[in-house]
Amino acid sequence: MTPSRASLNGFLTGLFIFILVNILAAHLLSDCGLPAVLGADSCADDIARAGFPLVFFEQGGFAFRSIFNLPYLLLDIFIGLDLAVMCGFVARWLFKQRTKE
Repeated sequence: MTPSRASLNGFLTGLFIFILVNILAAHLLSDCGLPAVLGADSCADDIARAGFPLVFFEQGGFAFRSIFNLPYLLLDIFIGLDLAVMCGFVARWLFKQRTKE
């Protein structure tokens, strides 16, 4: 494996972890779980939320309301890409440390 391959693997791992954390947060923050976010729920009074660490989407409730915050979405994507890049740098650094010895 080359250092660039290790960096790519770290980047993809960080991105995958961030996507999984966002899916888990959408499931835990929504009243009826992940089906509420996907629109496949049968709850009468549910609130669907999406986003981690910033909630950029919220929809539902007894007095229906819908909120979509584009700056929070863009900041959420930026945080996810930063995490992925940092994981790539760490993977590259660990690969170089392992090949030194």
